[in-house]
Amino acid sequence: MKKYLLSAILVTLGSTNLISGGDVSFPVPDDTITGYHTPLEYSDEWKFQFAPMFLWGMHINGDSTIGPTTAPLKLDFSDILNNLSAVFTFHFEATKGDWTYFSELQYVKLTPTMDITPIASMDINFRDYMFELGTGYAFSRSERSKWEGLLGLRYTQQKIKTTLQPVNVGLLDVSNNWVDVFVGLRNTYTISDEWTVLSRADIGAGGSDFVWNAVVMADYRFNDWGSVFFGFKALDYDYDNDKHGFDHYAYDATQYGPLFGLNIHW
Repeated sequence: MKKYLLSAILVTLGSTNLISGGDVSFPVPDDTITGYHTPLEYSDEWKFQFAPMFLWGMHINGDSTIGPTTAPLKLDFSDILNNLSAVFTFHFEATKGDWTYFSELQYVKLTPTMDITPIASMDINFRDYMFELGTGYAFSRSERSKWEGLLGLRYTQQKIKTTLQPVNVGLLDVSNNWVDVFVGLRNTYTISDEWTVLSRADIGAGGSDFVWNAVVMADYRFNDWGSVFFGFKALDYDYDNDKHGFDHYAYDATQYGPLFGLNIHW
């Protein structure tokens, strides 16, 4: 787990020019940046961005424990896509001055079927829901780079229900939810008026024993109101509800994969 966390922090630091010869103690005036609005602009007016239905090509690798049984959990994006029955995502940010407020929702429902015998099968209904709410403060700015400290809450809910077919008998119905507090860093580095690289790393705990999250992505601003982004995201949970018997549930897995979406700015 420490190896994954170290890699996440190195990716965040390595993707930007951390050492700058410029003065980073004051906001960049509006008239020093041309073209479209960039994340480096300091403004006392509210600025918003909204990414509806972004795609996270998720892979899952780890272990899951239900009751006394622990099983390896390894799903590629093709496995998830073939068994996907519902998905909903969005990311929203509001910025004024040095402060940014953000929220993100990810909901995935998988309904795979597993053959048990030639005449019997098991329907699996897995729901993964994650919502985070947080704030960021820009503590350092230069001509091309902005650093923010992050603080927030992440709510996670996982539900697993299994049904034996063709007799339609329920075998398992497990639901767990928890809340983690996270702290982290985010860097925005502007390459040009159109291209921006954003990196984020955070760690947390609370309901989970430990959780880390890392994102690196590039954003292309094609006009004043819109941009497209692509990159990579990894989210790792080490969760155990500390219950006994068949009520025991644990999830120790990394969710990772490419990101792609549209950002609307106003």
